[in-house]
Order: sequence, then C-alpha cells, then structure tokens
Amino acid sequence: MLGIGGLRALRALGVTAGVFHLNEGHSFLCAVERIRELRASRQMTLEEARLVARAGIVFTTHTPVAAGSDYFEPGLVWDLLGPYLAEVGLSFDRFMDLGRQKPGDPRERLCTTYAALRLADQSVGVSRLHGAVSRRLWKDAWRSLPETQVPIGSVTNGVHMPTWIAPEIADLLRRYVGPDWWDLDGRDGRWQAVMEIPATDLWATHIELKRRLLEFAKRRSENLKELDVNALTFGFARRFAPYKRANLLLQDSPRLVKLLNNSKRPMQLLFAGKSHPADQPGKEIVARIVALSREQPRVAFLKDYDIELAGYLVHGADVWLNNPRRFLEASGTSGMKAGANGGLNVSILDGWWDEAYRPELGWAIPSAATLDRPEVDDRAEAENLYRLLEREVVPVFFDRDKDGIPQRWVEMMRASIRHTATTFAARRMVIDYFNLAYAPGARRVEQLRLLPDWGG
Repeated sequence: MLGIGGLRALRALGVTAGVFHLNEGHSFLCAVERIRELRASRQMTLEEARLVARAGIVFTTHTPVAAGSDYFEPGLVWDLLGPYLAEVGLSFDRFMDLGRQKPGDPRERLCTTYAALRLADQSVGVSRLHGAVSRRLWKDAWRSLPETQVPIGSVTNGVHMPTWIAPEIADLLRRYVGPDWWDLDGRDGRWQAVMEIPATDLWATHIELKRRLLEFAKRRSENLKELDVNALTFGFARRFAPYKRANLLLQDSPRLVKLLNNSKRPMQLLFAGKSHPADQPGKEIVARIVALSREQPRVAFLKDYDIELAGYLVHGADVWLNNPRRFLEASGTSGMKAGANGGLNVSILDGWWDEAYRPELGWAIPSAATLDRPEVDDRAEAENLYRLLEREVVPVFFDRDKDGIPQRWVEMMRASIRHTATTFAARRMVIDYFNLAYAPGARRVEQLRLLPDWGG
C-alpha cells in the first residue's frame, strides 16, 4: 500500500514526479514499482530502469537499532510478491538479496531498511549523530567500503514552528522580529531582535502559559492536586519505551523527594505518554510513575496523551527533560517544540540536542557512553542529572531580581527561542532536503532520461 499503491495513487492523480522520498523502509516497494513503471513505459532493460529509478529515490532511516526495522520471511515474500516480481522482471533471489545483510544467504529474512538503502541514491539519518550511528549500523549494505565512506548522510529533523509555538510567543516574534518571522532564514539579522524582548514581557508571557498548563494538567491528572505556578516545572512527554528512561530521575527517591519538597525552591514533574501494548517493561515504567504520583503531590501523570496535551506541555514547561540512553534517540522533536517556546532543555547529548546544545540555552547531562560502548550506567547518569539539577538548574531558576524575574533564566529563554525556532524549524529541514537530495535527484533523473540510447 505505501510503496506500490502510493506511486500508483500519484499517477492516478496526474502527478508526474520523478523523485520520491521514502521515510523508513515500509515504503521501499515504491522503488521497485518505479522500476516496473519505467520498464513498461520506456522499454528499458532491468539495469537501465534500476539506475533511473535509483537516481530519484531519497531514503530517510529513523531507527538507531536494527531491531526497529521490518523483517519478512522468504516464504511470505514469495507468496505475496512472486507474481509481481515476475511482472517487474526481477528474480526472487535478486530481490531478496536487496534486503539481506549477507546477500546469497537463503536463510536470511528480507530487511526493508537494507532494501531501501540499496535502492536509493541518497540516504540520510535524522540528525548528525544519527547519521554516524546509521553508518555503523548499516555498513554491511556496502561491504567493500570502510565505515567512514558509507554513503549515509543526515538531515536533522525540524518542527513546524507556526503550529507548535504558542500564539502568545508568536505575537512577541511578530512584534520584535517581523510579521513573517516563520519564513525568515535563520541567518537573517532580524532574528537578533529576540534578544531584545524585555524580560518582563517574556517572563509574564511564560508564566501565563505555565498557569494554563497547570490548569489543564489538573484536569488530566489521575489525582486532583494543587500544582504551584511558582515551582520549577519539568515536562517529560513521549513514548514510554525503556530506552527513553522516564524513570531515570526516580533512581534515588529520597534525593528526588528533597528536590520536590524544598520549601524555598520546589520542583514539580509532569509526565505524559503511552507505552506499546506489548511493551511490558514500558508499561512497568508507567505504573511506577503513576504510583509515585499518588505518593508525591508534586508529581503528576497526565492521562490520554495527545496533541492537545503536548501543546500545553511544550508551551508552559520551564524545563524539558530528555534522558534516553545515548545513541538510541535518533532525533527527538519534543525538545525542539519546547525550546522554541522558551523552555530550557535538560538532555542527554543525543539526537538533535547533540548538535543544538549551547551552554547559554540549556544543559547537557554528562554521559560516558560511546559508539563503541553504547550501553550506559543508568545509576551514574542519574547521579549526573541530580547533581546538574541541584547545582545549576534549580539555583538559576530561583535566582530572582527585585521584581521577581530570574534574569539569567530569561536570557537563556531568549537564546533558546532564537536558536531553536530557526535552526530546528521544518522550513530549514525542507530546504536542506531540497538542496541535498531533491534537486540533485531531479537533475540526475532528467540527465538519464535524455540519454539517446534510452529513447530520448
């Protein structure tokens, strides 16, 4: 449906595109359908059609682990695609080898990521670090090349800022940056005016957004409780997959309780998200956080996580917490949404934060993980997180001037908005894809199409 059906749907709509972007391996059959189409319409040989089709295929891999890809047994592939492959003129063994780590091994299943990588002319990960992880993970698709030469690049994800930036923050951007702030290049000098937004205006806007978040949270929390607009408020919202470690901050309960219940500098935690129904460890993490929320009035688990709740959280949280095991978060976009609203990220240097982090706009949780040893010591990283909160994050938030404004915190909010709303916008991402992949792919397809040996 995604691959063959997708291309045929475009043709039925009269779309004559020659460049196709595949997100993950689910749609890899688009490339095979393109080969079939070229052979049928242009009387090309299999190899000629493969080259033209490949020139117009862009592939983005999103998973940082091989197990996240789809795998299919040879017998199932034969049953479902045998007649279709005959129509394409592609032998079953050659097709299976496209998706095998070791071509020629009849026992190996078809992996859609290997197949997409071998069928695409341009392949990318979704952040710079994920590009490096992907080159190591999928290097066997090019067994003759050293890892450094594996042709997988990166285009870092971005978010649609007009959708995710709160209307009140957008009003400030219209006033200080320009009415078309969302369409300005990040290098445009007008963006520097973000740093001139008065602290009183930005802080008052944030407090109002935070108040709305807390009012909404009370309606979504399992237990009715009083949440404090003056407390340092953390947002953590995403899938409750074990590698995302929603429970990392729960490693040392007495230490966490002390942070939460400090009478002069209190913290509160807002958790939201869902686990896969078959993910028992993920469900156990949810259960533990729900149990903690029943014990601690400054911890809330917000039910029914959806886009509406996500909007309130990224608009109003003081801090966006993200602490996955390093190299397992391909990109992560929730932190971008929060950062563009002035929320300060406290995160492991993984995915987008590995390239976004600057000391003036958030904090990095120290991690000893490396590409050669991706497994990490959760206890050590929890200790680093506690220390970061106790020594830096909490003191900066509660350091107020005579008007009650945390001037250094607000300065970091400005920097976060300025950097995140431009560098990690979907606008920048699409331009990167156009320059890196779409335009070169279209030129290459046209050059091949015009070769005289292939019918002009």
